[in-house]
Amino acid sequence: MTAPSPVPGADGLRHGALQASGLPARILAVLRASGWTTLGDLRHPLPPADKLDADDRALLSRVAAYACAAGEGRPPPLDLREWLALFLPPRLADVVHLHYGLREPAAALSLHEARLRDTGFRLGVTRERARQLLALAFESLRQALPLQAAEPLYRAALGALRSAGGVLDSTALARRDDPEWGGSSPVGAFLLLAHLVPGRLTIYREFFSEFSATLVERAEKALHDRLAAAKGLLPLSEIAAGLPKSARPPGVPSAEPLLLALLRHLPDTLATRDGRAGLAARDGAELLREILAATGEAPLRALVDAFNERVHPECRRGSGYVRDVLQRDSRIRKTAPGRYALPGGLQADLPLRP
Repeated sequence: MTAPSPVPGADGLRHGALQASGLPARILAVLRASGWTTLGDLRHPLPPADKLDADDRALLSRVAAYACAAGEGRPPPLDLREWLALFLPPRLADVVHLHYGLREPAAALSLHEARLRDTGFRLGVTRERARQLLALAFESLRQALPLQAAEPLYRAALGALRSAGGVLDSTALARRDDPEWGGSSPVGAFLLLAHLVPGRLTIYREFFSEFSATLVERAEKALHDRLAAAKGLLPLSEIAAGLPKSARPPGVPSAEPLLLALLRHLPDTLATRDGRAGLAARDGAELLREILAATGEAPLRALVDAFNERVHPECRRGSGYVRDVLQRDSRIRKTAPGRYALPGGLQADLPLRP
């Protein structure tokens, strides 16, 4: 796929090359044969009916109307569905809708990253044909005029991210009902925009970010280094305050939202609901001791439930993990089959000392 075209202003649109309209090659060929060379020429009457079929004339008519309005500095606002329907013929718009699950309410990012084979199956074509159709759609949407029309969509996406501290995971994003998506899945919409212009929205470990992938990777490394050097669960605010400058997100009051997103999506970390962070292999025992100090003797099932209530959903663990942690911690004793407790002197709702 070609790189996105730069987005010009109103004057640039009037004098820009005709290809910047995003119109398919077959329509461009007819227009050039009629002497049209710039976007400003889209003001001319449409070519004779025998030169283009009805679908192509409809596409040309709506793109020309938008180009004229944009050239005068008054482009109409478009939601995502309207934007796709304006610049793509129905067949290509269907490919984009299906490939990114824009009609699906699912929150999981993986359900909006369809494989080309699956997209082709739903369209009744081969995997290679699905790839070709998607490439044609992106070739049109990456031209200057469609990208200018998409600017409000990108601003809406960045606004949603900034309102959440710069990051949104797919679960939180799926709950949003922003009008800019026109009823489409917000997760699918973000994914489409991220792929359309790489770098404007970052996809990282099941969440979206306004920060660059490089900065997020630096923040992840700094987070891991800090947790590895700690002796137990740490307040997230303390980790955020100690981040090196190179890993600090610019323009936001705190790095905590980014760190929390990382903690919730890293396989070896824990993020507690009371704002602490740790390594799952080392710090699960600390959390279980706190639970036993508050509840006294408890069966394994109750400990699993209590543990999972204290961490964010992505950090929940099963009975195998909890059983292993209980058995490895010398300060926790097994009182009966499947039951655990702390030594008598530690069974109090007080801070536990190592």
